[in-house]
Amino acid sequence: MDGKGTELNMRFIFTLAFAAFLLTTAASAGPAADQLPEILEFGNLSAGAAQLSADDAETKADARVAEISHRHRASGAVVSQTRPRNQQWRAMMNLPVLRIPVPPNPKPEPLDYAKFRAILETLTADLDAAQNDLGSVGDAEIKLPVDLFRIRFDLDGDGKSAGYEGLGPILAALSGISPETGPARVFPIAFDTADFYWMQGYANFIGAFAEFLLAHDFETTFNKTFHINFPNAGLPLAEKLARPDPADRWSGGAVGDAIAMLHLINWKVTDPEKLKNVRTRLKSMAELSRKSWAAARKETDNDHEWLPNAKQTPAAANMEVTDEQIDGWLAVMAEFEAVLDGKKLLPHWRFSQGLNVKRMFEESKNFDLVLLVAGTDAIQWLEPGPVSDETTWNNMMGAFRGNFLGYAVWFN
Repeated sequence: MDGKGTELNMRFIFTLAFAAFLLTTAASAGPAADQLPEILEFGNLSAGAAQLSADDAETKADARVAEISHRHRASGAVVSQTRPRNQQWRAMMNLPVLRIPVPPNPKPEPLDYAKFRAILETLTADLDAAQNDLGSVGDAEIKLPVDLFRIRFDLDGDGKSAGYEGLGPILAALSGISPETGPARVFPIAFDTADFYWMQGYANFIGAFAEFLLAHDFETTFNKTFHINFPNAGLPLAEKLARPDPADRWSGGAVGDAIAMLHLINWKVTDPEKLKNVRTRLKSMAELSRKSWAAARKETDNDHEWLPNAKQTPAAANMEVTDEQIDGWLAVMAEFEAVLDGKKLLPHWRFSQGLNVKRMFEESKNFDLVLLVAGTDAIQWLEPGPVSDETTWNNMMGAFRGNFLGYAVWFN
């Protein structure tokens, strides 16, 4: 796969997850499900949610991400046609759920630590409700055809869907490709049972990220560095640390902000149960990945596949899948679960012994990223036993021909 295709697919994945949650309710929505493509294409998500479900948790989860990105920020995650390479570097500091580009907001609402935590709490609740809905689908055969490039949103909450609020322009912004060049694009996907398991896996991933934050007191980090994500939402140091040239990562202050954030990731665990839940969500993600590939391998059609088996053609260009890659990915998930369960130990560059990740999630009182990487805070988790070493991972990743990360973001 070429570099351009890798970049597009890696950046595309969160946007697709954002849109794809809408599809899940339709599996049990009866006749209203037939109207789903029209609902998505006209961008009337509120009306669509009422038609598909009286309490559409998936749509609320989508809206929560848009709320974070649009309501409280006027720049940073804005739909644009191009993104210079130095701005791409800066964007990596954005939190995963905030990377979806949204229309500019000239009057962002003020945001503080308590409000941000409340948004994350609501997001995890919506995702959990979505999990309950998705769980009722099980192994039922599902087929929902949707052209992703025709999906439209109402990201600014004005009740309308402007041209820049379509998934096509959003994908163009993420990839740096001008939406005006070339012929009109289409991206038809026939979502099926394997893809529904895939969606559940991503719900667990996003929920794990949100709940990891909620398990800790990160208020100082928020107040001193989250202007990276919310530059115009009235955070305490935003005005004094405003970048005169945001495109310049040196004079613009991006490097300084990144260093400050790393330095301030020294968080006390305030909710041990939420930290335990992070491990549970990650284990569920691995289990759902196995179910997703088991369902994909049973398929005999070849209908605009999002997650194809080795005999199908993927809808995403240049992303072919082989049985060797699927087997390699399943081996990665098995190794990942073994690490989460403490059956395998996490390697550390400084020690011959490994870290017991299960104990880290269940017993941690404080999370200091720098001291953990340096080894000072790793000592308490060191144990004798089998370590998930580099050779094991290299062997499992060999089937991906040097593009494991690109496939990992896609495979879930």
